[in-house]
Amino acid sequence: MSQSYKDFLDKYKIDDFKTSLKLTGRTKVDFYNDIDKLLKSMSTIFDKLATIAPMRGAHVLLAIAKLTGPDKVVNKTDVIRCLHIERLEKIKSAIEYLEKAKYITIEKKTEKFHIIKLNEGDNPDLSVFREIVQKYWKSPQEEVEKAKRWSEEI
Repeated sequence: MSQSYKDFLDKYKIDDFKTSLKLTGRTKVDFYNDIDKLLKSMSTIFDKLATIAPMRGAHVLLAIAKLTGPDKVVNKTDVIRCLHIERLEKIKSAIEYLEKAKYITIEKKTEKFHIIKLNEGDNPDLSVFREIVQKYWKSPQEEVEKAKRWSEEI
């Protein structure tokens, strides 16, 4: 199994409510092995998050994962907005640490414009992490927007 949450759902048609999940013999063993690999990958991700030293390091990694996509360019300003932070200085050390630890790569286009990407090449577990974060994690900016909508409804 490739280390992808979406591939796992597609392989066993878990999101398809028209077909029932039938596990017998070899399929049952494959399903168990695939789910075990997925859970191990998730465990590795959370272990990596727990060892990120600088303040906000885990939040910065979550924001980059949330914003990353096939047709999206992520820069430091996007991360700041996603985390609902006013100044770059608050996350600068975290970004530097994540780059040194090879969790992210930074491509410098100009002196002030840098593209930030998850380093899925050196950390294949980050692809599962990205998928989970994009589906389930609510960024501070999303929480603020949700609170604004809620307060406007009242």
